[in-house]
Amino acid sequence: MPVTIAFAHATGFCGAVWRPVVDALTPGFAAVTWDFPNHGSGPRVPLPLNWWVFGEWARKQVADLAHPIVGVGHSMGGAALVMAELLSPNTFSALVLIEPMIFPPPYRRTEGDLSRGVRKRKRAFDSRQAARENFASKPPFDTWHPEALDGYIDCGLIDGEAGVILACTPEAESDIYQGATAHGAWGRAGEINVPTLIMAGSDSDVFPADYARSVANQFGRAGSEIVARADHFLPMEHPEVIARRIDRISRGLATPANEPAEPSPSIEDPGPAEPEPALP
Repeated sequence: MPVTIAFAHATGFCGAVWRPVVDALTPGFAAVTWDFPNHGSGPRVPLPLNWWVFGEWARKQVADLAHPIVGVGHSMGGAALVMAELLSPNTFSALVLIEPMIFPPPYRRTEGDLSRGVRKRKRAFDSRQAARENFASKPPFDTWHPEALDGYIDCGLIDGEAGVILACTPEAESDIYQGATAHGAWGRAGEINVPTLIMAGSDSDVFPADYARSVANQFGRAGSEIVARADHFLPMEHPEVIARRIDRISRGLATPANEPAEPSPSIEDPGPAEPEPALP
């Protein structure tokens, strides 16, 4: 049974950052990516933005895809897939959520250092090559897989009057961060009953290991995994790790019910990690 993998990107980025993960997948899976509203080629929507717009957008992108579908979301994209599943149960057959932006109450917009800081981002460059050189020399992009950075340069920038500009404006990015704590998906995660894996980087300053486990506990059928020597940008730093997890989960979905599943291959992560959880 063919399996479709649907990839949802994080705030400020775009679908093409998933290229190295897609390239590392075992051949035979169908991969789908997209750009969220106010990102890449996605539609422009007015601010302030309610995060359920992202959930509805994700739901629409996968509505006509063949099942089974594995949803793979990073940060904002992870929260959007959760909301898509809440809006339309059984949209996904399994979820891989990498540091999804899901927070406990109180559910309200907040202004923090991140939302203030991104408003100062450089928004225009003379060329895509100039932009690439700029990004490659500084965090977080300096640790990314080259194909992930190339993907961001391709879809995260649009042509301007003189050169290129950020597709996700600093104002839009700031607004999205402010709304991350307001959508309330935490309180409804228990309604989701598809196998779910919560992944986080051991060095993440956004999603500590204990918090990853707390998020997993909100779901009906979830496990957590902490990947050593990785931070919040785990998919762009270690795309092969994400691809192997997707392969493992997808193989189980592709196996007919009357046939035994093949044993999962041994996993060699970049450094020691907690044991790989068995999805419920």
